[in-house]
Amino acid sequence: MSRQDRQLKVGLLFAESGVTAAIERSQRCGALLAAEQVNREGGVLGQPVLTLVGDPGGDPDRYRDLCDDYVRNHGVRLMLGCYMSHTRKAVMPVVERADGLLFYPTPYEGFEYSPNIIYGGPAPNQNSAPLAAYLTRHYGARVAFVGSDYIYPRESNHVMRHLYKQHGGEVVEEAYMPLYPSADDLAQVVERVVRAAPDVVFSTVVGTGTASFYQALAQRYGNGPRPPIASLTTSEAEIAEMGAKVACGNIVVAPYFTSVDSPQSHAFVSACRAFFPADVRITAWAEAAYSQMRMLCQAVNATGSLEVEVIRNHLYHASLDSPQGRVHVEQQNNHSHLFARIGEIDASGQICIKWQSPVAIRPDPYVVVHNLDDWTASMAGGGPS
Repeated sequence: MSRQDRQLKVGLLFAESGVTAAIERSQRCGALLAAEQVNREGGVLGQPVLTLVGDPGGDPDRYRDLCDDYVRNHGVRLMLGCYMSHTRKAVMPVVERADGLLFYPTPYEGFEYSPNIIYGGPAPNQNSAPLAAYLTRHYGARVAFVGSDYIYPRESNHVMRHLYKQHGGEVVEEAYMPLYPSADDLAQVVERVVRAAPDVVFSTVVGTGTASFYQALAQRYGNGPRPPIASLTTSEAEIAEMGAKVACGNIVVAPYFTSVDSPQSHAFVSACRAFFPADVRITAWAEAAYSQMRMLCQAVNATGSLEVEVIRNHLYHASLDSPQGRVHVEQQNNHSHLFARIGEIDASGQICIKWQSPVAIRPDPYVVVHNLDDWTASMAGGGPS
């Protein structure tokens, strides 16, 4: 095998433009930071990691075409990327035909398994279940669902509806808006929320519509009390877009926030601040992309192999001391054991941790067990970091 054939090549599938560009730029920077660190440490199999980049622009067809280009024209079988579920689903057949491996560093709706995907973001039992328990305990039983109109929000709301009902809660409204909502779209959804008078709003709005929705709701309520918005997907990138005043008091759940107090987290934050462009925020999904790139490089160095089957089998028996804590991949379903953290956004736009799981949560992507009582009982086991 030639020296070139022994080089680790990773095709990145993150958008620089389009509806989710802010968060995907964060993910891309996380992946590139990991590769840069690995190269400084000596690389993989004695060579620098080569990352290929393009801009699929949030369009599923362009993700598929970019992935196909990596496979056909560059001989790449190892990919890292995608954010929205319909982009992952567009890429999946290409990766499976090539018998490649896609590392997917994003929360998603669950109910999926592919032997060619390593899921690095939380499944519903790792974010929706603890969030539902927390919200019903601290905010009340009446919830309004607001989401972007595509696969992930609708399926996430389906799971959350069951979780709320198990605890005696009530979904008082469910509304969806386009990925690029107009002012009229936003106004209609906000009025539906106001009329429903929920205790809390559960938002699965993604991309550029996120800041617009938060701003529209805040403007509608003015200086009066308004229900907090709780989200699986809102991150520091969207907080920066909407402004700290609008974001303050709202709730997020993710495996990682920059406020995690550990040596690994502090080192990650310092490295990101030195490496990321000034307009790119450090997010949980940047941490996921960073950690997945580190795990891939670790697996290739440990096995001395670039074969997908060898890499995948190694991942099942390895772990990584990531910024969020020690994580690893579950062999039964290719999803990752991840922490759950619930935070409240403060007046400066920082996310303050209010609860965290005491250990990484085993992934249950099919939500075989989604009894909210189990999570309510476990709340006492966590606490602020």
